[in-house]
Amino acid sequence: MTRLSRVGVTLLLAFPGDALAQNVIEVQVAPPSMTLRIGERSGLLATAFDRAGNVIPTVKVLWSSNNLQVAKVDNNGTVTGVANGVAIIEARVGSRRGTAAVQVVGGAPPSSTGAQAGVPAAAAASDASLAGQPPGSGAATQLRIEPPTVYLLPSENVRAAPRALKDDGSPAAPVGVTWKSLRPDIASVDANGFVIALGVGQGTIQVSSASGLTATAPVVVQQADFTIREQGPIVIGPNQADTLHVVVPTQGGRSINPLALQWMSSDPNVARVNLTGIVSAVNPGRATLTVSGLLETKTVDVVVHRPVELLAVRPRWQDTVLLPVQGSAKFEAQALGSDRTPIPEAPVSWSVTDTSIASFDATTNQLTGRAPGKTQLVAKGPGPGLSVAWTVRVIAAAVRLSIARLGLPLNRRYPVKATYTDSAGAVIGPATGAVWASDNAQVATVADDGTITTTGYGHARVTATAPGGNRASVDVFVQGEFGFVSSRSGRFQLYTVERSNVTQPRRVGDDTVEVTEPAFSPDGSRIAFASTLAGGRPALYVMDADGTAAVRVTRSAATDAHPQFTADGTALVFQSDRSGHAQIWLQRISGGEATQLTQEPAANSLPTVSFDGETIAYVSTRDGGTNIWLMAKDGSNQRAFTRLASGARATSPHFLRDGSLTYLVTGKENGRAITQVIKADVASGRSAPLTGADLAIADFGVSPSGDMLALVVSVQVSNKPFFRIYLQPTTAGGSATPLPTTGPEYQVTPTFMP
Repeated sequence: MTRLSRVGVTLLLAFPGDALAQNVIEVQVAPPSMTLRIGERSGLLATAFDRAGNVIPTVKVLWSSNNLQVAKVDNNGTVTGVANGVAIIEARVGSRRGTAAVQVVGGAPPSSTGAQAGVPAAAAASDASLAGQPPGSGAATQLRIEPPTVYLLPSENVRAAPRALKDDGSPAAPVGVTWKSLRPDIASVDANGFVIALGVGQGTIQVSSASGLTATAPVVVQQADFTIREQGPIVIGPNQADTLHVVVPTQGGRSINPLALQWMSSDPNVARVNLTGIVSAVNPGRATLTVSGLLETKTVDVVVHRPVELLAVRPRWQDTVLLPVQGSAKFEAQALGSDRTPIPEAPVSWSVTDTSIASFDATTNQLTGRAPGKTQLVAKGPGPGLSVAWTVRVIAAAVRLSIARLGLPLNRRYPVKATYTDSAGAVIGPATGAVWASDNAQVATVADDGTITTTGYGHARVTATAPGGNRASVDVFVQGEFGFVSSRSGRFQLYTVERSNVTQPRRVGDDTVEVTEPAFSPDGSRIAFASTLAGGRPALYVMDADGTAAVRVTRSAATDAHPQFTADGTALVFQSDRSGHAQIWLQRISGGEATQLTQEPAANSLPTVSFDGETIAYVSTRDGGTNIWLMAKDGSNQRAFTRLASGARATSPHFLRDGSLTYLVTGKENGRAITQVIKADVASGRSAPLTGADLAIADFGVSPSGDMLALVVSVQVSNKPFFRIYLQPTTAGGSATPLPTTGPEYQVTPTFMP
C-alpha cells in the first residue's frame, strides 16, 4: 500500500470507510463464478484495489443479488442457493462494482452436521476440499497443483486445483487438502484454492493433505498488458455471434477469466456483448467494444455486414482445376447481397482438404500445387449454405512457349505466351508463376509476363522456368528489318539496315561467304540464300538471322536459286534447272529428296509463298508469254493469274500479309519501255499500280504489310550500268529515296523481315 500523507491519515481517522471507498478504482469478486445446489451456501470474497493495484484491506462492501428468487447473499458475501437458475451477485464499494455469476441447480446439499452414513464428521466437513479433483483409485503418494505455475496480473484471481497422484502419475483417490500462501503479501489463497494477486513479485502457494503430502506452485504476479486476441475489426453478419478472448501475450498468451472483466458496446443496436465476451450482431453497422478490468482498458471494432445471399466465384466451380506442381492459380469468391451487389466486408474463409497436395494463401488468393494428386479447395461465406468447392488436380507439368525461335528488328516488343502441359503434351493452362530470364540482356530483355524487348543486334536466349524446375526457351535473333545484297566488299554479301537509319548497313555473315537472293523465314529467325560457298554451281543454304550456323540444304549438281520459306518455316520452295529447264521444287530443311512441283516444257521460276501457306505464285513462260501463275502448295491446281498482252511481262511476285499479290510488269507505252509494281486482289483479279512509270525497275521487294517498296533500279554511273535500291512508301505522294553507296557497287535482291 502506498504511503499516506499526514492529511490522508487524518481523513482516515475521521472517516475511514468513506476515504477508503474514494480511493477504490476496482472491485474483484472471487470466485468469479460458482455452482450451488438448492439450499447450499458458499462464500464470496470481494477485494478492493487502488489505482496502483494495491489491495485496500478495510472497506465496507455492499452485497446484492439481481435475482433473489435464484440466490441471495448476506452482508458477509455468503450466497445461498434458492431455486434453479442464474443470478449475478454484486459487490459494491462506493461507485465501484464487481460481480460473480452463480448457477443454482436442483437437489439438496449434503448435511454439514453430524456424521453421514458412517462417515466421521471431520471427514464430512472436508468434502469441500475434494472439489476439482478428478476421480481416481488407490492411495495417493504425491500431490500436484494445476497449473504448475500461476501467472497473474495485479488484482487478478484464479482457481488452482489439487491433484492426488500415485507413484506412476495416474490419478489416486481424491484427498482432503488445505491451502496456504507462503507469501501472503504477494498472493492469498482461500480454502477452495482461489488465488488472489495482492502485490507484484513472486510468491508460493502450498497444498497439504491430512496424511502429510504437500505440493507447491510459484505464483508470479507481473504488471503486464492484456490484449484482445481477435484482431479487429471483427466482421460478422446479422444474427451471428463470435467469442472474444482476452489474453496476456507476455505470459504465454494465457487467457484471462472473462468474468474478471467488464464488456460494453458503443452501439447495442449494432452489436451486443455479454459478460463472457460473446458478441452478438444485431443490425448492419459499426460499433466499438470496450473491455475493462485489472486496471486496463482495450477496444476492438465490430462491423456487422448486410445479409449475404450467395457467393460469386472464379473460376467456375463446376470445372476441375488442373494445376502443375509448384504452380499457382488465383481463385476469387465475393459475397453478394439479395440485390446482387457486393458486400466486400463480408468474410470468406478458405480451406484445402489435403494440404500435402496443395496450399492456399488467403492474402493473395493463390492456390499452389505441392505434390501430384487430387484435393478440394473450399470457400465458405458467412452463413448457412454459402459454400463452394473446387476439385483440384495437381500434376507434374512442363512449360511450353508459343514460339521456339524469333527474329525481330531493333527496339521492338514481342509477347511470348507460356503454358503448362501435362505428360501427354496437352495444354493445362497459362504458366502463371513461371520465371523469365534472358542470357544476353544487351540483345534482348524479358518482362515478368514474357514480353521480349530487343535492345541490340545479335542472339539471346530467353528462358521461362516453371515452378519445379521445368523450363523452355526461345532463341531471339535481333537483325535489321530490311536486307539487301551489295558488292561493296568486292563480292556479293548480305547487309541489313533499319528503315529509320539506312545510312549504317551491317554485314551479315562471314566475310568470305558470298550471298545472293536472301529471304527471311516466317518467324524472322533464319535467312535462306543461294551461294557458291562449297564451290561449283550455287546451292541453297540456311543460316541463323545473326549470320551464324550456315547449313547447306540442297546438294544438286544443278543451279538452285531464289529460295523462299514455306509458311511453317520447315521447307524451301525454290527454282532449279536440275531437270533441264527452270522448274519449281520443294525441299525440306531437315533433308530428304526434293519434290518437283512444276513440269516441262515451260520454264517456271521465281516462286513466292502466301502467308497462309496454301498458295504458291511463280513466273511461267507457258502459253507463249511471261505471266504470273498460281498453284496449291502441293503443286496441284496450276492456273494463270495474269494474261498480259504480247510484249509485256509479269515477274517477281510477292504476297502481302493481307493475301493480295504484288508483281512487276514490264512493257512499252508509246514506244517507251516502262516498269511498274502492281498490286492485285487474288480472288477478284482487280489490280492497281503502286509505282509510277518514271524508274527503270529491274526487281523489287515489298514489306509484308505493303507499306514500303524496295525498288532495284538500273542507273548509269560513269557510263557504266549499276543496280541501286530505292526505298519508296506506298502511300500517296511517297517519293523514292536511294540507299547510300560507297562507290560503284551493285545493290540487288532486297528482302524484308516478316
